[in-house]
Amino acid sequence: MRNILFYLLLFSLISCRPHDKSRVDNYITVSIRPQKYIVEQIAGDRFKVNVLVPDGSGPETYEPTTRQMRELAKSQVYFTMGLLDFEKKWAPMLTDLHPEMDVVDVTDGIQLLSGSHHHHEDENLNHDANDHLQASNTPEAVDPHIWLSLRTVKIQSDNILRYLTAKFPDEKDAFNDNHKKFINSIDSLDRVLIQMFSGGAEPFSFIIYHPSLSYFANDYGLIQIPIELEGKEPSPAYLKELIDTVKDKKLTTVFYSEQFDKKSAQVLADQLDISLTSFNPLAENIEENLLSVSKKIVESKTE
Repeated sequence: MRNILFYLLLFSLISCRPHDKSRVDNYITVSIRPQKYIVEQIAGDRFKVNVLVPDGSGPETYEPTTRQMRELAKSQVYFTMGLLDFEKKWAPMLTDLHPEMDVVDVTDGIQLLSGSHHHHEDENLNHDANDHLQASNTPEAVDPHIWLSLRTVKIQSDNILRYLTAKFPDEKDAFNDNHKKFINSIDSLDRVLIQMFSGGAEPFSFIIYHPSLSYFANDYGLIQIPIELEGKEPSPAYLKELIDTVKDKKLTTVFYSEQFDKKSAQVLADQLDISLTSFNPLAENIEENLLSVSKKIVESKTE
């Protein structure tokens, strides 16, 4: 049944392939809503931004709709990360169907981090977080959450600005002015977060069901302690380590992504005897989202 649906969608994609003059210069496609936020900070309301992954969906299982493909067919450019599961699956076909469309990789210049966390059953969870944040050139091992870091967002915004000013030179000054304001806003928030996480006797630690805040933790020297390891539930031995770590570091909260099943996270939070709080890694306003997460991390440790 799944194969039938795939070929039906493939046929619909082919049927909405644009004629030579159907592409318009005010359409841009991005993969997720945080990218839309970055584009709009630089371009203002100059473009209609088509977001492929809608609210309530996750990039792991998402498949594009016919309507979205029609929007894509109009787009001058698709800003892609190439790191999300659906991007890896659909991107080759999308670019083949729309060879006239520009495809820009916004990860250019970003040091990608490994998505693997190698806590073993006999490993001390109190190791430095950076032990588990290694640069990786292997796509399968990469953590895709590059929009959950102000510092990698700056690099993405530079890549977007570079394309827009080259493609639309008449609006170069406006794009540059908007970009400057956006970077100033990011730098201002970055200073606030540095202050929030400084001054302690040891780095802030936080426990999270799915390790989606690796880049964020790397920015501020935080220790991200994942419950789920390489997509697997914790073993009894690892769960015991987690319980000991929660007590040792006086942690009060398990963070989990809204796109994941709350039931599994709640069971583990109950086993750890701490509360559960959600956050949305795909929230559109990156700055508000990271400030909110930061406050929750600071509050998740008792004195």
